[in-house]
Amino acid sequence: MTAAASTTISRRPWLILALICVPVFLGSLDLTIVSAFLPEIIVKLELPVQSVIDDAAWIVTGYLLAYTVSMTFMGRVSDLIGRRAVFIACLVIFGIGSLIVAEVATDARSGLAGILYNLSFRLQGERPEPGQIALLTIIIGRVVQALGAGALVPVSLALVGDLFPPQKRAQPLGLVGAIDTLGWVLGHLYGGIMVAFFAANAQGFSDLFESLGLRWDVPDWRWLFWINIPITIAAIGLTWWALRGVKSERAQGRFDWLGALLLTGALVLLIIGLGANVEISAAAVSFDELGGFPPYALPALIGAVLLFAGFLLTEWKVRDPLFDLRVFRRRNLSGGALVNLLIGFALMIGLVSVPILVNIRAPDATALAEAALQAGILLSAFTVPMALAAVPGGWISARLGYGRAAALGLALAVTGFLLVWATWTLETPDAVIALQMALIGAGIGLTFSPISAAVINAADSDRLGSASALVIIMRLLGMTIGVALLTAIASNRLAALASAELGQAVVDPYAAIDVYARLTVQVLAEIALLGAVVCGVALVPALLLKRLDK
Repeated sequence: MTAAASTTISRRPWLILALICVPVFLGSLDLTIVSAFLPEIIVKLELPVQSVIDDAAWIVTGYLLAYTVSMTFMGRVSDLIGRRAVFIACLVIFGIGSLIVAEVATDARSGLAGILYNLSFRLQGERPEPGQIALLTIIIGRVVQALGAGALVPVSLALVGDLFPPQKRAQPLGLVGAIDTLGWVLGHLYGGIMVAFFAANAQGFSDLFESLGLRWDVPDWRWLFWINIPITIAAIGLTWWALRGVKSERAQGRFDWLGALLLTGALVLLIIGLGANVEISAAAVSFDELGGFPPYALPALIGAVLLFAGFLLTEWKVRDPLFDLRVFRRRNLSGGALVNLLIGFALMIGLVSVPILVNIRAPDATALAEAALQAGILLSAFTVPMALAAVPGGWISARLGYGRAAALGLALAVTGFLLVWATWTLETPDAVIALQMALIGAGIGLTFSPISAAVINAADSDRLGSASALVIIMRLLGMTIGVALLTAIASNRLAALASAELGQAVVDPYAAIDVYARLTVQVLAEIALLGAVVCGVALVPALLLKRLDK
């Protein structure tokens, strides 16, 4: 690379970072966007709700699984063939997936749906249900989307390693992580607002299209995926231009296909066994609605353990492993990964608590819609400070070191969780809740920069992609484990408290509702105490992080 190119790059790393963060946000946004209009999809496809609800859930579950699988190995691929090529390829894949979903029609006679319809007809000898074919097409499109979107995150983090020297990576790394997290947290809110806007202005859109001589359908949920396409095309052009001179040290060796397959299988079985859910809806009313362990959890988790054991054995023996296990001897990499796992768990505690508290306080069923909006606003008091705190987190990390900066954030989160444990009742004012959640969110957000920097700077220069994938995977696993365990713990605790207070017979059912509401808040407070303990435990490996990059 020429000296002129080097000068150009040194002057515009933040511009490049801004450009690559746009598709990262878009991809994470689509992780939960469907939850807001999943019932509408079922209705539009004229499918019986009770019989297809489990199949329809794969629109979200399939995205999560493919998102995780993609980030597992694409970070390493970017080490081997270069960041720009992989980043552009991921954008193309995401755009293709968006197009597959956007063009789905209820008659399932065009595009991929038409191909699947004809194939099913030939194989079965009878005409399939168009709605079922359309649903299958949506699921396939979502999986394709996620295969592109998931890889964008670790590749973006690795690009930060290419763009910034080690001592200046903390801030941009934290920003990428915060944007990724903020996207999937806001997905359902964005989806709900946009679909409601389309419905409220359906006649206006119809008149506009007619005046322009266009035979377009009135906008519905599919337009959210049509919107992705021009944004993706623009992102491809801009990132191709922006990354044209970015130097990326390509690793030597071959791709570890066996390791990738074993780890992918282990992660898929683990996530399925844990309920395949990191999405928390603002309309959640009870702990059972969060998901929890499915009936097939035990065999899935056993399979995950066996495959992971095979993965570890493979990684010790192959010449060019997917993840070099020897680097876990480096304190910053292993300690940072552990802290990120615990942060993911604590993050889910914050996301779980708010919607249940707000909705359990709703006076009746008719007030749940307003309560869901209120929960969404209070959740933003948690997530927005979390994203904003990534910026000062990088600044603090550069001055105090990784361990002290992460410990400061964890201490704030501990304080916030303890305040929730000590003060939450059915009458706790929203302003108090917002302040407490902002404190927890800011504390968690402060850890993004130092932890990401500690892990990535501890990796070798030819394995930045693999290390970047580890950062996100550990947080995602913590979140997935968290929601499954929290559902099981909270449900059992609530049942035990209710049985002790109410006994077997309930004379006044309305009094029982009040008791359940009060006990639910008590369990939420106890979960907050658990959050304080988890963050306290995370303080130990956080404080052991060295300030040095290696």
